[in-house]
Amino acid sequence: MKKKMLFVTQYLHTGGIEKSLLTLLSDIDYRQYDVDLLLFDHSGILFNMIPSQVNILPPLFETFSTSFLQAAPELISSGKYKLLIGKLLAASLSKLTPGIGTGVRWGVYRRILPKQKKQYDVAISYIDFFCNYYVTEKVQAHKKIVYNHMDYAYSQKSGWPCPRLERKSFSDSDYIVTVAESSKKSLEQFFPEHSRKMHVIHNRVDTRNIREMAAKGNVPKEIKQTKTIKIVTVARLVDEKGVFIALEACKILMDQGYEINWFLIGNGPLFQELTDKSEELGIERNFTLLGEKENPYPYMEVCDIYVQPSKTEAHCVAVEEAMALRRPIVVTNIPSFKDQILDKETGIIVNADPKGLADGIKQLMMSKELRETLTTNLKNPSVKHQEQLVKFFSLIEA
Repeated sequence: MKKKMLFVTQYLHTGGIEKSLLTLLSDIDYRQYDVDLLLFDHSGILFNMIPSQVNILPPLFETFSTSFLQAAPELISSGKYKLLIGKLLAASLSKLTPGIGTGVRWGVYRRILPKQKKQYDVAISYIDFFCNYYVTEKVQAHKKIVYNHMDYAYSQKSGWPCPRLERKSFSDSDYIVTVAESSKKSLEQFFPEHSRKMHVIHNRVDTRNIREMAAKGNVPKEIKQTKTIKIVTVARLVDEKGVFIALEACKILMDQGYEINWFLIGNGPLFQELTDKSEELGIERNFTLLGEKENPYPYMEVCDIYVQPSKTEAHCVAVEEAMALRRPIVVTNIPSFKDQILDKETGIIVNADPKGLADGIKQLMMSKELRETLTTNLKNPSVKHQEQLVKFFSLIEA
């Protein structure tokens, strides 16, 4: 008899977590598993990439990703007043310290969101916070697995998490999956009593699919044919992704006379602020915000240098994708990147500041030999990724 499996996540925008989930769903043997996917809402341009064998459940909260002003008319017309109140409170509470807001918002959602009536063999929350809370409190399953995709110590300094709720969800789960050794160590500092439940399973990418999508996609001629050095970054436009570090590094390089065009792919709350800042610095013609792209790989493939300027990461999917495309890579000196990149062998690791980033880019621009060495060393990581898949199913079958 097939095992019944449930995955829970928020939405399917073009983030690394969403991409790694789709990779995992594409690798499941559906002769052995019946798989349901529960999303908070059905937004995101990756929604259409869900494998056909997956049973997509109705959304928990259709307007979860929608602003209150946009959601209110729809919720009123459909008579969903509890969700309207929850949305209003969430909008108000988001102005509090995020960790406090997270806890109080879940207090609202806990009363609004329905329990799942179906009994599962395994339920997996694939993203932190609300999904972890939902799976441990609202889902019936013989085994529950929750994911941690962050450096908890960094997040705690920024005030995002709610340790009280994390501790409860960890207590009520069977396994806690972190996506990097550095993330596991960080988590253990706060929750040492749950150390034995913690397992490291790296985010995975489908190397063959990435290369195929890169080959069949289109890049505008003005990008493809530019004579300048092409730099690409793929990131959600939030501060922890270091997007302003990238902006300032671009300014440094231009002031030093280097001819570059930097393309930032992604969306997020800082889009307009980044646009305004690039104009203020006078680099708007050389630092281009392309927005969200369903298929960013053609842009990544034509770049001369791929840059990930993050302040914090767990296991960055975008870097894995750049490695799959064998691009010369520059990353910041944070713990997780040391697990992904070998300095001067598969990429360049630099200080997480504008000058450090600019210096690393210059090092690659000035040395064709170094760029070729990095590209040559980026061998097919399929074996490594297969090991991560085996780890996942060992928890499912344990």
